[in-house]
Amino acid sequence: MKHYMYLAILVICQLACGQNFDPPPLNPDPLSNEGLTHRPHTTARPTGSATVSGTATSTNSRFRSQPVPRERTRVAILGYHNFSATRPVSDMLLRTSELRAQMEKIRRAGITVISMREFLEWRFGNLQLPEKCVLITLDDGWRSVYTDAYPIFREYGYPFHLFLYTRYLTGRGDSMSPEMVRNMMANGASVGSHSVSHPYPSTWRRHQNSGQQAYLSFIDREFGESRRYLEQHFGQVNTYCYPGGYNDEAMVSRLPMHGYVAAFTVIPGKVTCEVDPLRIDRYMVFGTDHSIFRRAIDFGSQESSSRSSSGAQPGRVAASAPPPPFPVSPKPQSCVPSNVPTITAQLSGLSGINLSTVRMEVSGFGRVPAKLDATSRSLQWTPPCRIYMPNISVHVYWDSTDGTHHRAEWSFSIDQTVTIDQ
Repeated sequence: MKHYMYLAILVICQLACGQNFDPPPLNPDPLSNEGLTHRPHTTARPTGSATVSGTATSTNSRFRSQPVPRERTRVAILGYHNFSATRPVSDMLLRTSELRAQMEKIRRAGITVISMREFLEWRFGNLQLPEKCVLITLDDGWRSVYTDAYPIFREYGYPFHLFLYTRYLTGRGDSMSPEMVRNMMANGASVGSHSVSHPYPSTWRRHQNSGQQAYLSFIDREFGESRRYLEQHFGQVNTYCYPGGYNDEAMVSRLPMHGYVAAFTVIPGKVTCEVDPLRIDRYMVFGTDHSIFRRAIDFGSQESSSRSSSGAQPGRVAASAPPPPFPVSPKPQSCVPSNVPTITAQLSGLSGINLSTVRMEVSGFGRVPAKLDATSRSLQWTPPCRIYMPNISVHVYWDSTDGTHHRAEWSFSIDQTVTIDQ
């Protein structure tokens, strides 16, 4: 009865104050995913065994926005790492005040924040969601998730999903303890695996070079031992997040045998109900680039999952797109042997260009701080970290002195066999 009185009071307050936000779930139970089974590359609604505890009706009751048919929903999955109110920001570290500002923007935009349980129910056909949704995920297990982010999520009533790698779950230094995780699970958090040791691509490839059986054994340890440890401490776990987004067919094929029904990458894009559940896209929110978050919550564009049934690939420019009207590097449709490639555009051949309007955008990074040499008119940018996405698209924008707008675009791929930065 107290729960219903609380909900009634909350609704009255919302109406009186004109606020537009989703009330928190009265009894969050994000880990009750019994019976979910993996169904790759299908849009049919499973029946019988593919159900989750609870009904769609009771879950839908918390959504202020009206649920729509499954194919109309798009989900922006946000990926975060570390937070601080005072330490210098980096790609992996976001200012705590900026996280609060982002959560407020989600609230003001009327976007529904869903739990991982609701996301899986929707993907496997058991739940309708509002048209615009956000799923919040946090990687690794940084202590600041508990000290900085958790109070903000709790204040807004937003559920969130923790991807933990078990060797880091010690409670020492900057890491969280299992007790911290359990405290958050009592207030909207759920847990997924991020492997045992967070291997980087070079580590995966080193084991792959040791032979197929050795490689498969390494995959099984990272997948299986992490899940067993997490379930021993926190209950059922059936989601996985690829460290650095790196994955290959051997890894993807072995996820179901270890009990995982969904796995997440670092490729940005809105997710539809047709997404491959073992390669689900996420927007990784960098502390140094706020444009990524802005793109994530922009539902006005036609951006959708880069791995939908259409077969579109991230960073792939349509074959009909004209080549850039100036020399670029890497060359269009080329494959480069470096995961930290320098991207350049030579604009010296363009006449009547307003140099102050030139800007560059790169998939996965949004607008980047590319440097323009006014003398040579060379635009150049090198990513601050390794790129794990296989395909990259680049967009260069500029205005002519007569006020007309222009854009050039091209794509290239990263050689997935490279083991060190070139």
